[in-house]
Amino acid sequence: MEEMVLEKVDWSRAPADTPVCEEKGIFLRDIVQSILDGYDTAPDVMEFLKLTDDDGVTEDVNAILDIFVPVINSWRFGGGCAGGCEGCAGGCGG
Repeated sequence: MEEMVLEKVDWSRAPADTPVCEEKGIFLRDIVQSILDGYDTAPDVMEFLKLTDDDGVTEDVNAILDIFVPVINSWRFGGGCAGGCEGCAGGCGG
């Protein structure tokens, strides 16, 4: 029997319509919108979007938050990027 290997998604480069939880119809854009709406922790986002640990997306939600929360906060509050350069697609030169 062949073993199925799932590729990790590069969330910093993924299109907005990339599924996070296909079963519940949750896409990357939904996670980003929840951050814009003020939900910036994994438990808050998951509760807001009615996701559970059983959905198997906690790791992806955390990865998305790690990328997008610093970027969105920098837009909101000005200043430079506070998120470090890992996974960054920006051009801050840092």
